[in-house]
Amino acid sequence: MWEINVTRLSGSVSPWVALGMVLLVGWHPRDAGAQDIGLEVLKKAAVRYGDVETFCADFTQHLYVPLLGSERSGTGRLCQAKPNLFAMRFDNPEGDLIVVDGMFTWVYFPSNDEKTVLKTSADRSAGGRDFHREFLENPGAKYAVTYESAEDVEEWSTHRLRMVPRLSMSYRSATIWIDRGAPVLRRIQMEEANGNVRTITMGNVGFDADPGSDFFTFTPPSGVLVMVR
Repeated sequence: MWEINVTRLSGSVSPWVALGMVLLVGWHPRDAGAQDIGLEVLKKAAVRYGDVETFCADFTQHLYVPLLGSERSGTGRLCQAKPNLFAMRFDNPEGDLIVVDGMFTWVYFPSNDEKTVLKTSADRSAGGRDFHREFLENPGAKYAVTYESAEDVEEWSTHRLRMVPRLSMSYRSATIWIDRGAPVLRRIQMEEANGNVRTITMGNVGFDADPGSDFFTFTPPSGVLVMVR
């Protein structure tokens, strides 16, 4: 389940060849600057995502709420399409969803409250839902980036990078894991302003997938209260 703060919805050798060589021989990124290496990894991923019109992935989300000492996990399918379509549909809890239809953002969690839908303008939250724009577009200007390590995430070998916002955002910091075999985002972890830690892991990533137009649409069920912000 997502806890939504509706006010915040508001040379001769290629550098990539060089990077691959040093990683293979066990070189540690701090030797040449963890931020420089982190930015190079992000640039490669940005190129991969930059030309993609649509992508989909299966996801697992884990939410830790330290204030309550509680944890909750969910699974489902998410898709994103340019310029501003996004949907995250849960199969567990079944029926929970976030949909950005190009005009509005809809948040409906019947597992928590089947009688209330939250609605806000899409342009107030699109950046946070657009993984390319949020983490890969001009990252050096938006974040202090640190390459932390190579790390296995489930079946994937990844680069682990920590990103601390230079300006105020809805989260204090983010850690992202990018596949070393292909520049694909595999995991995103955000420490939110309220202290919650949200982790999204993505598998079965498909670029230029076709989820169907209905995936990005939502009509509130009859009788629910639509809260507009």
